[in-house]
Amino acid sequence: MFSLLLNILAYSPSTSAWNEATCTFPSPCWPSDNTWKSLNNTLRGSLYRAHPPAAPCHVPYTNEAACGIAKQNWTSQFWRAQQPGGYQDVAWENGDSYCNIDNDPNTPCAQGLVPQYVAKVQNVDDVKAAVNFARQHKLNTRVKGASHDYLGRSSGNGTFGISTIDLKGIQFEDNFTLNHGSARSATQSVVHIGAGEHWYYVYKAADARGVSVVGGASYSVGAAGGWVLGGGHSALSPQYGLGVDNVIQFEIVTPDGKLRTANQYENKDLFWALRGGGPGFGVVTKVTYKTHPAIPAIVALLMNVTYTNASYHGALKTFLSMQPDLAAHNFSGYMYPSNTNLLAELLVANSADLNGANATLKPLFDFAEAETTAGRPMLVQTMGYVVPSVFSMFPDDPATVNEGSGSAAILGSRLVPLDIFKGARLEAFTTFLVKQPFISILHLVAGGKVSTVSPSATAVHPSWRRASHHIVLASGWETNTTFALRNQIRSGLTQVTQSFAALVPGFGAYTNE
Repeated sequence: MFSLLLNILAYSPSTSAWNEATCTFPSPCWPSDNTWKSLNNTLRGSLYRAHPPAAPCHVPYTNEAACGIAKQNWTSQFWRAQQPGGYQDVAWENGDSYCNIDNDPNTPCAQGLVPQYVAKVQNVDDVKAAVNFARQHKLNTRVKGASHDYLGRSSGNGTFGISTIDLKGIQFEDNFTLNHGSARSATQSVVHIGAGEHWYYVYKAADARGVSVVGGASYSVGAAGGWVLGGGHSALSPQYGLGVDNVIQFEIVTPDGKLRTANQYENKDLFWALRGGGPGFGVVTKVTYKTHPAIPAIVALLMNVTYTNASYHGALKTFLSMQPDLAAHNFSGYMYPSNTNLLAELLVANSADLNGANATLKPLFDFAEAETTAGRPMLVQTMGYVVPSVFSMFPDDPATVNEGSGSAAILGSRLVPLDIFKGARLEAFTTFLVKQPFISILHLVAGGKVSTVSPSATAVHPSWRRASHHIVLASGWETNTTFALRNQIRSGLTQVTQSFAALVPGFGAYTNE
């Protein structure tokens, strides 16, 4: 899950100094040690002096046993989420410092971007106490849950952190209604999810319950935090909409320290803002989503297309030209083109027609045959199967699954319409992808139900309602990459992303990626 950036002054009705700067360490305004001890007592020992997870492997914090634990769990996002100073992406954990498990242990571990203190809240009262403390001391504050965040919104040097990862709970309700005065909503099936839950465990519970829920595409994405606050795309979005289109209600502690309910009747403006408006409104403690009937079958096609450099442009253009047809046939999925091969995971929800799904790929098979005949070897390999539920696509033990956590990644992105896969725009887009130097990832997660929602109904970027795909450009660096080279990579990705934006004027980006 992505975390909220809590601007603790902006929402509080009791605050008159709207432009007053917040306090960061080591400013004179920073609370004294005794003041922090008092907060720790209030939180029953759940306040931590936070450091990067690799700190025990470096001076001056060397601890052989703790270092061994860090090395063993370095790529586990579930472990990282539980660490007060742990994040999925070390680019937002260490900043420009060398505090990793494979760096020189004699290199001192800097604070990096990890907050000075982190309150690991255990219940709503703890959240209120932490928020009130932050407001009273005007602290620059960050909030993290699953810390599955590519944009660093849950970290910040010299800040105070609030971790919601221990706010667990998955509760299904078949006959839920919203009541406000004389107003009463229709009865519906819902699931109430605590801010610390990962989508893996929600899918597991939903599978056992015999229902489906629109959620994230990886094991470790948080189910009730930054994912939904930024919009929340899903492989089920073409079927059922974005995450925000499925939210019934939020429970949130706002910066005035009060627990509020936000839905179509109560705090309606806040409800609108929380559905895609991103961070900044408080600490979400619980989200209620509508559930859907169990999906009886999902066609899953795994594809690997290999080709020579001479066929790269033509192969990619052919595959891109198929996107409108894939969308029309209810496909969703994730595609990873490169100059040597194209990997894809394509899904068709509520279908068991494996032959029909394969038939949709015929243009690519035909192109491969023609290229191979012409002396340019090209191979399209597919493996198709039918699975009974979303949860069945997560077969690995979450304790051991490796989703790339503990490495550095930076992203740029744009939402794009189906028109970019047609005519002259298709040629321009293909040429751009072939020439640009970064990793590209195509997400077919929009269109369908997403496009039927009014652009003003929620706070997500209106481009979502006109887009078919969310396309990411990604890069990163090794743990020993020089700071100068990191800056070059950042600058290069920014420039290429802006060039990409020129191909889709009037379209924005997904705020989470």
